[in-house]
Amino acid sequence: MNGDRLRVARQRRAMTKKHLAEMMSVTPRTITGWEADEYPPDERHLRKLSDVLGFPVSFFDLDDTAKTMTEAVSFRSLTKKTAGQRDAVLAMCDIAKDVATWIAERFGVPTPAVPDLRDEDPIIAATLLRREWGLGNRPIKSMVHLLEAKGVRVFSLVENCREVDACSFWSDGVPFVMLNTDTSNERCRFDMAHELGHLVLHKHAAPTGRAAENEANAFASEFLMPESSVRAINVDYWSIRTLIEKKRLWNVSALALAYRLHHLGLMSEWHFKSLNIELGRRGYKSKEPDGSPKEQSDVFDTVLRVMRERGISLRFAANEMSIPEAELIGLLYGLAKVPIDGFARQAAEQRSGAHLRVVK
Repeated sequence: MNGDRLRVARQRRAMTKKHLAEMMSVTPRTITGWEADEYPPDERHLRKLSDVLGFPVSFFDLDDTAKTMTEAVSFRSLTKKTAGQRDAVLAMCDIAKDVATWIAERFGVPTPAVPDLRDEDPIIAATLLRREWGLGNRPIKSMVHLLEAKGVRVFSLVENCREVDACSFWSDGVPFVMLNTDTSNERCRFDMAHELGHLVLHKHAAPTGRAAENEANAFASEFLMPESSVRAINVDYWSIRTLIEKKRLWNVSALALAYRLHHLGLMSEWHFKSLNIELGRRGYKSKEPDGSPKEQSDVFDTVLRVMRERGISLRFAANEMSIPEAELIGLLYGLAKVPIDGFARQAAEQRSGAHLRVVK
């Protein structure tokens, strides 16, 4: 048994070594020894580990993971989370790498094209990246398609990890973004732009904390709503109704647009605070009227379509990866339409440049 894989499975279940030891009727020192590869569990204990943690026995025989370190990940809303919740997300990142590798070995996924702009001001970085990617000042139709076309591996955070909101990290030169897809599409889009900011500005994990979050927010605002395009809109008075109407131009939330207007000096402090209060009173901070449909993954659409054409179920794919089918479904949640029977088909409304080809 590979002790590192036991660590991943235990952390995915947000279990401490003590808790797992109690479930296994062994001492915590025994769990430590198994994870450190000091000695392997016997066959009976290995089967029980599989039952308790819900991972197939074959998972514990895989090679070491490219362990995701806390300092390598840009988390959202981590300060209020427990160490167990943090470790569950880190373990989910490890599994996402396994799934990304499985897909890359069977499909021609786009090569990463995300530059390192750590020496740039966040606003300038957003402008430079838009220019490099040929976006001009046009609204971005699909953030998922754009990121995938540029080689970013986009996955969903599974159920017990979604309180983190979103996170991003680099692994062997490949950028990853993990999303809470239970939020509105407008929120997901801003989260993706925010995490993209971390990827280009903080590839080497600096700065950290509030400073990094502020920089990523500034990058996201400029990337989604370029200053020149916002200033080009001629509005005499910004009401709630006008915000709802104009937010569709950039496919952002009314609050994000109001904040952008205020930041650019196009809305007074008093006006912004008043709108902020009214948006909250109407419940628009959690659910706005005229919300846009969830963006779907072009990569997963292609992968699942080919699997369906070949009669390959998600359960079969999960078995090949030696992970529970529920883990695979969780990583696709909100980004792909996956029928219960394990055969997949998504209806991606718009195609992007992230086209895949089956590797023969």
